[in-house]
Amino acid sequence: MATIKEIAKRAGVSPSTVSRVLRGKGRVSSETKERILRIAKELGYSPNVSARALVTGRTSTVGFLIHPRQSLDSGSFYGEILAGVEKETNAFGFHLIFSTQVSEDLPPMVKERRIDGLIIAGCDIPKELIFAVREQGIPLVLVDYHLDKVDSVFTDNIGGAYEAVTHLIRLGHKKIGFICEWFDDLSFAERFKGYKLALEDNGLPFDETLTAEGVPRKEGSGYIAMKKLLEKNLPSAVFAANDSAAAYAIQALKEKGLKVPQDIAVVGFDDGPIAIHTEPPLTTMRVFREKMGILAARRLLELIEDPEQPSIEVKVSTRLIIRDSCGAHLKQQVKGGDVSG
Repeated sequence: MATIKEIAKRAGVSPSTVSRVLRGKGRVSSETKERILRIAKELGYSPNVSARALVTGRTSTVGFLIHPRQSLDSGSFYGEILAGVEKETNAFGFHLIFSTQVSEDLPPMVKERRIDGLIIAGCDIPKELIFAVREQGIPLVLVDYHLDKVDSVFTDNIGGAYEAVTHLIRLGHKKIGFICEWFDDLSFAERFKGYKLALEDNGLPFDETLTAEGVPRKEGSGYIAMKKLLEKNLPSAVFAANDSAAAYAIQALKEKGLKVPQDIAVVGFDDGPIAIHTEPPLTTMRVFREKMGILAARRLLELIEDPEQPSIEVKVSTRLIIRDSCGAHLKQQVKGGDVSG
């Protein structure tokens, strides 16, 4: 098995630098860190977790808690976040355990002190449980959720929605609808805010009849929301708060005999696996799920080394992915078309 000295020799650095990188402690340039981790992997380095635990009093294990209604399947939203967490924790010799047990009591891995730190994913976990974990003095990071004075990593929902709606406005749309599964969800509420800010900054009035929600946590909720919207008003474009709602919106529009994007343009949010399988393929805002997992794990490891650090929020930007559902490609082919609705 490779030793720290062998890694240091290959990387051209001191053994102490290698040790700091492998323990996630101290400041080392990202270039040097990446080189050390790559060489450690190539040499098959494996830290002696038992020895580390005896010296530090730590378990070298971190926990990942998520509500049981959320999927951790490969390719799912939280599955990709978990993959990022696992990639980063493994790189520093930490084990990862996860739990979907959510109740009024603390999870066993917290009560039994089987972990050095915990990542909580999503906004479905009760705030009371989050604060109870903090009271135990266990380093904690939220991912895809944020609360005051709690370390968190989350998507720039407001900025992403703003960019999506601005894109539709630049295509000439003036009647832009907004649909979501339910307005009380934190992410959807932030995307709704971004939608309204984009309208305001571009001199377009907010019209409540151009908005609709479906049914919380119900399959096909986007379909219900789109049907409600069509009963109130007929937009020229629709911004859906996630890809699932956008896909169901396209289905509802087709049932009405409306063509996408010729009659109504559609833009989603997430760029999940479904986005390329809608007909037409979905223009959407890409969310960097694995990156959020990596950043959440990285922050947790920093807190394990120094729990007294002030809390920070890490906001991860999105990226507009243009496909066929927004009409941008059609607009390029037929210049001068009026899509104002």
